[in-house]
Amino acid sequence: MRRQGTPISREALYEEVWTDAVTVVAPRYGLSDVGLVKICKKLGIPVPPRGYWAKVKAGRPTRKVPLPALPAGARGLTGPIPLSEQEAATHARVRDALQQTRESQPSVSVPDELVDPHPLVRAAAARLKRRDGWDHPAGVRSAPKEVLDLQVTRNALDRALRLADTLLKALEPGGFTAQVDEEKGETLLVGGGTTLTISIVEQVTRTSHTPTRAEVRARDRYYDSFRVGARGEYPNIPQFDWHPTGRLTLTVGSWPSRKWNDTERSFIDSRLSGIVAAIVGLAEAKCAKEEEEERRRRTYEEARAQYEAQVRARNEERRQLRSLFRDASRLQRANRLREFIAAVEDRAHRDGELTQEKQQWIEWARAKADWIDPLVRRSDQILDAPEPEAPSFWRF
Repeated sequence: MRRQGTPISREALYEEVWTDAVTVVAPRYGLSDVGLVKICKKLGIPVPPRGYWAKVKAGRPTRKVPLPALPAGARGLTGPIPLSEQEAATHARVRDALQQTRESQPSVSVPDELVDPHPLVRAAAARLKRRDGWDHPAGVRSAPKEVLDLQVTRNALDRALRLADTLLKALEPGGFTAQVDEEKGETLLVGGGTTLTISIVEQVTRTSHTPTRAEVRARDRYYDSFRVGARGEYPNIPQFDWHPTGRLTLTVGSWPSRKWNDTERSFIDSRLSGIVAAIVGLAEAKCAKEEEEERRRRTYEEARAQYEAQVRARNEERRQLRSLFRDASRLQRANRLREFIAAVEDRAHRDGELTQEKQQWIEWARAKADWIDPLVRRSDQILDAPEPEAPSFWRF
């Protein structure tokens, strides 16, 4: 989720990086020092050179590079968004967990062969070393719904198994356990109050396939078969040639996530101690992210409940007000009827026309006025009765 807030201005960021070291300023924005330096470079902000802060600490004279004019290509860029107090506390918590793990983490090295492998590694070795059942054109062996999520060729399989075995065993003292989600086809690391996905994938490249002489002859025979009326099957000529590199990529987590690759200078194997510490920090970061999302969800639900209560209260108030207007209108109508009935009765008295029939009408009319009056509880035998149903011809 994108963080809300106002990006810092270019001028303010310039003052910050020349007031404190980049390593001090970067955590204020949830960035690494390298990430902050890259942003400064895009914005054309000079940063103190190497040794600058040592000179300041020693009291030696230093020169502050002035802020140049904004480059034309950087006019649409903005500075980073400062962390809120809660976000800063979360980042500090993750950094502390990462630092503590690094300090307590012993050296981790990958052995030359498997010794008492982890149960999931043993199962993966048995499944992925089968000779048949691999239909990927690059020869990649993978069965993530059955065993560990390894996607490697036969030549890289042993090393991937040893790497996975060493990593899982190194994570166990930190409370991490591994399991296979057969439904989603994922390998999960459960620990640190959360769950992370983990996979090891070999980098396989491809190039366009150039047909061999045998494939060209087979293709020509297929086209020649049309002339003799005996159409054969088109030869299976691959479109690409696949080239396993033996280089592995370890990916942990989805969001947030971390990825480590084999390089020309070093393999993942030589960086396992730092990787284990980074996974612990990643779990802490995801746990903090989930806690923040849960807090936001609860805050939203509380605000939603309050909103719905206010809407219900307003609707109820409106309903009662409409009822009040209806009752006032009914009272007014009832009183107008009574005035009219009294006038009719008075006129009948003066004219000597107060007959029994007229008296019955006056009593009927007064009963209707009482029925309309909301302050009088009176039922009407006809009007309060259920609506009559029209007879159906087919009932008789």
